[in-house]
Amino acid sequence: MCVVAVKYLDKYGWVGAKNRDRNYIVGIDVVRSDRGGVQRMYIDDQTTRWTEGINEHGLGILSASLTVKDDEKEGGKVASSGLKPGERNPIVSPDGLAIRRALLLKDPKKAAQSLIDDKLAGATYIFNKDTCYLLEGGFNIRKDKDSKETPRKYVYVLKEISKDDDHSVRTNHGIDIPQLGYSKDSSDAATKRNRASSESRWSAVETAFDKTSVVDPHGVLECMSVKPNKDLFLNPVRLGNPKKGDMVTTGQLLLVPSECTLHYRPIYSSVSFDYPNLNSKDGTKVYFEIISSRKLLSFQDFTKKK
Repeated sequence: MCVVAVKYLDKYGWVGAKNRDRNYIVGIDVVRSDRGGVQRMYIDDQTTRWTEGINEHGLGILSASLTVKDDEKEGGKVASSGLKPGERNPIVSPDGLAIRRALLLKDPKKAAQSLIDDKLAGATYIFNKDTCYLLEGGFNIRKDKDSKETPRKYVYVLKEISKDDDHSVRTNHGIDIPQLGYSKDSSDAATKRNRASSESRWSAVETAFDKTSVVDPHGVLECMSVKPNKDLFLNPVRLGNPKKGDMVTTGQLLLVPSECTLHYRPIYSSVSFDYPNLNSKDGTKVYFEIISSRKLLSFQDFTKKK
């Protein structure tokens, strides 16, 4: 599961960040693509081929899953696929492709409509320096009278986030569409705990933004890394052992549209990139920066002692 957030900064405009949680060992490729006449920079999860990133027009896309049961099964799918940890899967994720297509566009609203047309399920921010949209979408729950063959209808809410709102945060439970993501009314113990985690992670980052004077993009990541709970599963950055199927924060993404930059901080992940090809190649319009994980690793060591 994940935490995604956007924050409006006076000197930068909208900035987006994500804590990406997975229950398998993650191998990330950072890709620069010049196809389609638009330069894009995005992460490519080599196992699931999930994609998020930014383009030369300063259009960024970040998303948190609301198809939570599918996400929980990904670790098992990886184990049964025969792929080695971080090995490239030749089959590209349909949702990853949807985001890649949307990153070919310039206007955030048109990009959001592209994601709606592709029926992207999740809580997704589509933004540039000046404008930010939140798309909350997914598939409705079948009613008792419906059969398993009854097509599920795609439902969504698209709304613009105002600069006056200052920030917005989403995790893995529906807010605009409460039926999506982890249910509040579930009687299943695991779902109850996951719902509690989703609410807690949302609240922790919301509170951090409310109480912290954030003046630069790295301050956004600091708010995404707070640790108010003794139960580490309830914190925005989650620790554990992905080899045992634990859902852990594998890395943090930071998108700064005003600078056309993608930043990645690895935690439980390997990262592959050709730095000269990404940033020094002729005609570079979008830039990549790897962020040191030293501060978070010291935080990890600190929490293990508690």
